[in-house]
Amino acid sequence: MRKERKRKEVCPYCGDAPVNHAFSYFGGVVSLFLDPIFESISLLVPKLAVRGAEKFLKGIFQISRLLGAIRLSDDPERAVTLRSRVAWDEARRRGIEMRQVVVFGKPTDNFRAKVNGRHIYFNSLPLPERPFGEKENWDDKFFLNEQFQKMEIPVPKCAEIPASKNGREKIFDELEKPIIVKPRVGSRGRHTTTNVRTFPEFEKAFKLALVICPKAVAEEHLFGYVCRATCIGGKLSGFYRAEPAKVTGNGRDSISELIRKKDDERPERVEKIKLSKELEDYISRQGWKMEDILPSGADLELSHRTGRLFGGLTREMLDELHPSFVPVLEKAASVTGLAVIGFDCIIPDPEKPAESQRWGIIEGNTLPFIDLHYYALSGKPRNIAGLIWNIQEKEKSDHS
Repeated sequence: MRKERKRKEVCPYCGDAPVNHAFSYFGGVVSLFLDPIFESISLLVPKLAVRGAEKFLKGIFQISRLLGAIRLSDDPERAVTLRSRVAWDEARRRGIEMRQVVVFGKPTDNFRAKVNGRHIYFNSLPLPERPFGEKENWDDKFFLNEQFQKMEIPVPKCAEIPASKNGREKIFDELEKPIIVKPRVGSRGRHTTTNVRTFPEFEKAFKLALVICPKAVAEEHLFGYVCRATCIGGKLSGFYRAEPAKVTGNGRDSISELIRKKDDERPERVEKIKLSKELEDYISRQGWKMEDILPSGADLELSHRTGRLFGGLTREMLDELHPSFVPVLEKAASVTGLAVIGFDCIIPDPEKPAESQRWGIIEGNTLPFIDLHYYALSGKPRNIAGLIWNIQEKEKSDHS
């Protein structure tokens, strides 16, 4: 009798975006250790040689197409991410030929587009070329935190977690509780642990972060909405607010029953709350178990993950954002020097003055999920893709 293959379990700590842990770890090694070396070497290499290398890679691409290993697709329905899809839809509206790279029949998140008569190749978004020899890694949470502290931009107190136990104990003792532990590079809250209050929890969280990255950071916990501020050309162009799923006790039902009832009444486009080991650990750090009865009127957050994909609510609210936040966020964008950057922030109330509350930027995203600004449950959508294409079209026009 044929033996049934065991189904591979999805990592509960990767959320809705599971990644290969080994590949992710290697990516962290490249980002933290190898990229700075390569970028330093690039400063010694004439720009002409770099352009020659680019032409060589394009030649390899063309040969692969001729051999049938690679083809280009015109079908936006095959977009791998919503981020790519909104960029593709905008390209079609503008008459820009944007085509997806398909490798051995599998669609990828890589594209070729023709802008003002010139072909460009990119991953997901047609981002402007970065300055030659630039080596700053703004996706590195610790690096961003250090740089923003110097510029007096609001950030939580943060520290890289050392390898020695004595060093970890010192960091744990110095930081105000609760603490958040996360991979130093990475996105979408993968292998991030919040509400850490005891050293055993800290040690467990540290080991969890190291599964997908060789370095981890600890930072003081900020409380409030998780917000995404996206700046294009140095201007704040989108502001999205997300909140986690939560239940409110009635003094009768267990937490698991409250979750079931919340799922039954959830708004359209809001996903069911995912029951997982991560969720159980999260409420456990708040002193609860799934079978406990929540007191009447008591609110309980269920995850550090926010938004409609995790049972929460979302709103695009650039127009409602208090104007005091705008110069601070645009200053942060100018510090990075990037034409496109998304900042994740924790803000108690985005509609009240920035100086009246404790808030901060917790990380940067150099390839931001701009689709957040299109598909929020409420608020006016923002055409971020259009602003990015504007920059790309101007850049190619200036070089023609």
